[in-house]
Amino acid sequence: METQRLVFKRHSTNEIILGNDIVKETVSRLLRFRVARHCAIITNETIARWYLAPLASELRSRGFSVHEIIVPDGEKFKTFDTALDIIKSLSASGIDRDCPLIGLGGGVVCDLTGYVASIYKRGLPLVLIPTSLLAMVDASIGGKNGVNLEQGKNLAGTFYQPLLTAIDVAVLRTLPLNQLSYGLVEAVKHGAIADSAYFRFIFKHMSEIKSKQLPLMQRLIRRSIHIKKSFVATDELDTSLRNHLNLGHTFGHALEGAGNFIRLHHGEAVGLGMLMAIKASTSNGILEEDYSEALRAILTEFNLPTKIPNELEKKEILNNLAQDKKKSQTGYQFILPVTLGKTMIHKVEPEKIDDFFTSAMNI
Repeated sequence: METQRLVFKRHSTNEIILGNDIVKETVSRLLRFRVARHCAIITNETIARWYLAPLASELRSRGFSVHEIIVPDGEKFKTFDTALDIIKSLSASGIDRDCPLIGLGGGVVCDLTGYVASIYKRGLPLVLIPTSLLAMVDASIGGKNGVNLEQGKNLAGTFYQPLLTAIDVAVLRTLPLNQLSYGLVEAVKHGAIADSAYFRFIFKHMSEIKSKQLPLMQRLIRRSIHIKKSFVATDELDTSLRNHLNLGHTFGHALEGAGNFIRLHHGEAVGLGMLMAIKASTSNGILEEDYSEALRAILTEFNLPTKIPNELEKKEILNNLAQDKKKSQTGYQFILPVTLGKTMIHKVEPEKIDDFFTSAMNI
């Protein structure tokens, strides 16, 4: 018998640009990469009305032929069926392996575009242009892509990095307050896991954030990128350090699923999930600094829920939790706070999950 071994290493670089009114600069940066001058833009019906024409026009003026794909708006359309429709459209339009695929939109569009780019013809050049705060500070950074299954959120997914992420704070001018609120939750999470001063900065400047003062928003986005970069650059495939970015998400995804991805938006669910994580940490004797009142004040200021909706039954929440990506045969994994700016990985055995979750739901 013979044994041979192959060792593979992934090497990829994601260039991120951040600024105000940067459509021209985005296309200029894209031209620096060795990509074909035939591209596709994926966006949704809402974003297309505002931002598709300026981007497509700039691309065409610089020599690109542009294929436009408009998908329905909403988390419920982040599915295999939508991904398949996109792939069929790409094939019909003659998109080849060197043709860039551009995702113009929020978290759903970024996830869908990244997923399709990673599997179609085994990989297309990927460009993400996030248009929501949530996508700017989270979905467009780190290379996680995926679609939802009936059984749970993001259960089919890939790690695939964009060549370029272009974050234009100018688009925040048209972002509704509820969408701003959903994204702010992810920024708050970054402070909660890694930077207490950043958390306090958000708490102090809530009114300026609500009024979307662009210089301050750019500062906020920059800090979130730095924090997320520090986690994902050393743990791209989410095997250790990157796990801490899941604060509030294991609880939140279960809540989302129990509401059929309609009752709660992702940002609302993660906000509740962070409150649940603090409560669970307290009940398990882990929490050293309780910042739940400050967190509750931020959520309240941005019209986000601080109580689990009564119609979400514990049994259904636990059924969704059982499908969580971080679950293993030995149990469940949660990220729990220790102090503001510090978290830890906490594992719960399957036979103890009911009691653990009961304590967490009492927020």
